Formats: sequence, structure tokens, C-alpha cells
Amino acid sequence: MGLLQLLKSQFLCHLLIGYVFLVSGLIVNLLQLCTLPLWLVSKQLARRVNIRLAYSVLEWWSGTECTLYTDPKSYPLYGKENAIVVLNHSFEIDFLCGWTFCERFGVLGSSKVLAKKELAYVPVIGWMWYFLEIVFCKRKWEEDRRTVAQSLQNLRDYPENYWFLLHCEGTRLTPKKHQISMQVAESKGLPKLKYHLLPRTKGFGITVQNLRGAAAAVYDSTLNFRNNEAPTLLGIINGKKYHADLYVRRIPLEVIPEDEAGCAAWLHKLYQEKDSFQEHYTQTGRFPGPIVSPPRRPWPLINWLFWSCLLLYPLGLLLVRLISSGSVLTILASVALCSAASLGVRWMIGQTETDRGSSYGNKEGPLNN
Repeated sequence: MGLLQLLKSQFLCHLLIGYVFLVSGLIVNLLQLCTLPLWLVSKQLARRVNIRLAYSVLEWWSGTECTLYTDPKSYPLYGKENAIVVLNHSFEIDFLCGWTFCERFGVLGSSKVLAKKELAYVPVIGWMWYFLEIVFCKRKWEEDRRTVAQSLQNLRDYPENYWFLLHCEGTRLTPKKHQISMQVAESKGLPKLKYHLLPRTKGFGITVQNLRGAAAAVYDSTLNFRNNEAPTLLGIINGKKYHADLYVRRIPLEVIPEDEAGCAAWLHKLYQEKDSFQEHYTQTGRFPGPIVSPPRRPWPLINWLFWSCLLLYPLGLLLVRLISSGSVLTILASVALCSAASLGVRWMIGQTETDRGSSYGNKEGPLNN
């Protein structure tokens, strides 16, 4: 283990990262709150301000490599158009890989996701997503049909290019969920999938219906990691280096049937193809097609260095004063506060872990389409 890797794995280092992340995030949340009057004056300007307040830096910290397999003819269009991204939901950090590729093409701050409603209440990220007009759902179709459609319609006049991320499987892949999902596939006469859950077609259908004419294409995205690794967010924070491979196909939106039944059948066929791509990766260690490695942009790192300098300097002064004061009570209170902050960060990390994931899809019996 190198010196840098050793430093990254230390608790104190994690505590400082958690401090910078939480405090900078709360400051951004406060700044977003201050943009509320701006929405009344200029909705588009408020949107642009909120786009630039949202950024991520964890890929720089871990040094994770990202290799893109795609058609060279499609590559110049990425980041230059609105698109619906259909990504498999198999890993704890697949959302982070999605953010990484959004950043590589300059659409991180403006991109959207269909997320469960509970995430809107998570400090920093959830609150930030509210101002970024992320589409939230309760996973109750009769309630979601109207609210999701309205949220999607609001994006039709969005001022900057965005990608709308969909995990059509509805929940992260686990052995139990896969077994139940394949029972449903058998009961419905659908081909069984080896590497995916049966896709939920209604969310995809309503997304395509409401973004047709605003989004140009569907980016069918299939993610895997080399050497059969199962990456975790805790591993990322420890500075562990992973190598992600992503296979992306650009499919023009106009080829997707407009009727509900045709759209559902198209999505099922898409997932059968995704399954074949994963089988190819398992057997050969790579996806089909040419390789492109999008370069890292410096802005997330600059953003992180700015917040670190801004927040760590006063923290250092505070620690010096606490130590020099000699007050045992004050020092103990500071240690307790740091421990609470550490537990808070660990709790947020825990929400991404596979064994702590949603119970959605775990119930025996028929599942909603």
C-alpha cells in the first residue's frame, strides 16, 4: 500500500472529507434556498444558478478509471442533446458512475433522475435535488401517474442539455429479488434474464411519452466492473481504485413505439439485449464495440479544492484554540460532535449499501408492471 493510499484509508481523513462534504453541502442548500425569489423573476436564470451549485468530486479522490464502449458516430452527440439514459441497477455505486459520465460530458449539474420520494428528505443531496427539479415517485402508480407526468412536462423548456437517468428495474439487483422477478417473468411468458431484473415498463413509458420531442434519444447503458469487483461507496471514500466499463448505444427516440403496449414490448426486448451484452462481458472481459476514454474535466477538482481551503482553514484555527484552552469539557464536546458527524456520514453511506437497499421487489407474489 502506497503512502497516498494509506492516508486515504485513515479515519481522520474520512472525517475531514465528511466535514467538507456536509458543511459545503449545507451552504449550497442555503444558497439554493436564497434563489427562491429568483424563480419568481426569472425561472430559467434560477435554473442555471442551481445547475452550477451542484457538483461532485469523489471520482477524483478514488482515481476510478472509466472506459466507454460506444459508436464513434454517436460519441460527438453526447452532452449536446437531451437524452433518456437507461442504466442497469446492479452495484452500490452505479449512481456515482452515472454522475461521473454526466460530468465527463458536461451535463452533471443539469441531469435528472427518477428517484424514490424518501431521498428528497436526505440532507444535502436530497435537498439539492429538490431545487434541481429531480423527479420523485412514491412507487404507487395511481399516485405517481399524475405527479411524475407533471414533473416531466416541467422539463420540456429546461434551459440546458440534460440526461434523464432511469433504473427501469426499479430496485437494485439482489439474488432474492432476481429469483422473484424471474418467477414473474415465467408467469407472464416473458424470456428470463440472467443479469437483470424484469424492467418496470410504466415508468419508462410515461417518461418517453412526456419527453418525446424534448429528448432526442435513449442511451442504453450497461455497466460492469473489471475483475468481478463489487465496488462500494465506502471503498471509494477509502481511495480504492476501481475500473468501470460502460457500454452505451444511442437509440433515436422516434424508433420507440408510441402506444403503451408497443413501448413495453420494446423495453423488454431492450433488456434481453442488455443481458446478452453482460454475458459477452462475463465471457470476454469487455463489451462489444470500439473503446473511448472521455477525459476528466478539472472543474470538479477545482470546486473541491475551493471548498476545502474555505472550510478547513477556520476548522484548523478552531482546533488550535480548543487545544490551547485546556478545557477538558470543551475538548470532550468537540470529540462528541466529530463522532456524531462521522456517524452521520456513515449513515448516508449505509443508504447505498446493497444489503441495506430497498425492500421493493422482495415481496413474494405478483409484482406491479
